[in-house]
Amino acid sequence: MSFKLKHKLYNFFTISLFYIFRIFPIQDKIVATTMRGRKYGDNPQFIFEALHREKVNLNFVWLVNKEYNVKLPSWVRPVNYYKDQIRLVYELSTSKVWINTHRYESTWRKRNGQLVIETWHGGLGLKKIEGDVEKVRNTKWEMKEINNTISLSDVFISQSDHLSNIYRRAFGYQGPIYKCGYPKNDCMFSDRECSRKNVMAFLGRTNVKVLLYAPTMREGDQGSERPNMLPYNIQWDRLYCSLVERFGGDWILLVKWHPVLANTVPADYINSNHVIDVTKYQDMQELIKAADIMISDYSSCLFDGALLGIPCFSYATDFDKYKEDRGVYYEMEELPFPYAKNNDELISNILSFNDDDYKKRWLEFKERTGLYESGHAAVDIASKIIEFVNTGETVWS
Repeated sequence: MSFKLKHKLYNFFTISLFYIFRIFPIQDKIVATTMRGRKYGDNPQFIFEALHREKVNLNFVWLVNKEYNVKLPSWVRPVNYYKDQIRLVYELSTSKVWINTHRYESTWRKRNGQLVIETWHGGLGLKKIEGDVEKVRNTKWEMKEINNTISLSDVFISQSDHLSNIYRRAFGYQGPIYKCGYPKNDCMFSDRECSRKNVMAFLGRTNVKVLLYAPTMREGDQGSERPNMLPYNIQWDRLYCSLVERFGGDWILLVKWHPVLANTVPADYINSNHVIDVTKYQDMQELIKAADIMISDYSSCLFDGALLGIPCFSYATDFDKYKEDRGVYYEMEELPFPYAKNNDELISNILSFNDDDYKKRWLEFKERTGLYESGHAAVDIASKIIEFVNTGETVWS
């Protein structure tokens, strides 16, 4: 049997299950996933936790990929994203609410009486997405997923005019957009001390300053057993010395690899006593809150860090290629973060860092993009979900 025929049969089987399981009633249950089951985190995590704090009578289900070490709270029930298709479809078919951060599978089907929330995951991210990508056209299956995401979603969550415009243009989405901020960023408005203590306990360190390096993936990294590591070639010992010289104190340098890279980065890639790999630390937002300085390339996590007011630096050796391969919404110089194309420039940017200039550029960027972070997005979304669970309807405004 050919792969194409197997794929068609699989799709037919999955879609059929969604209609068969309509014989079962919709339950007070909420199903969510992030990065197709790679982790428990991002916006859905914080919506879940806001609902749990309200003690709502909901069954919490998280779709997980067993190939990744996904740790869930005791009150969240795991369901395998890939290995048990019948169970997966049953949970979705009988759940009152779905939440996701990516596209929905092309075979998934919603029924009347269900609420589907698309939170996305990029926010003020630099790289172009979906229909905005010009050079690399979306494949047939990607287009099916985009179209199904648009069809299924009752609302898209936004934290900026920039992102709302992307939803309209890149997705062709014309439904409700709830500009409430990103739930994952609510914690940026609370005290940082608890997060710092948790991270320090994980590291077994005290009285040390923290730099967090969290780069994104490249197009060729997906499915690669040994990715090209040249874009991540930071000279760690030089970086450490520059931090001590400019900001004082002792430093530890943390590296958080993108989930796509997590299982493929060579174990001996980083050779420095100042560096610790924290990729297995599940709570990215907690790492950001524990950081005194951040470095990334094209990841939206820099914008999360900027909410704290900490210095954030861009280090991207391959911007021209990245721009050509993927397309970008900004030139690097348009961003508020000091930009370096090589290690010499990175060290120079750190040594010459001017906090007043940095904060001024960040405020201008916030105004230009219409950034809105309320600090209570998760609570606001949770209240909408509770209203829907209780009444069967809600208004997103």
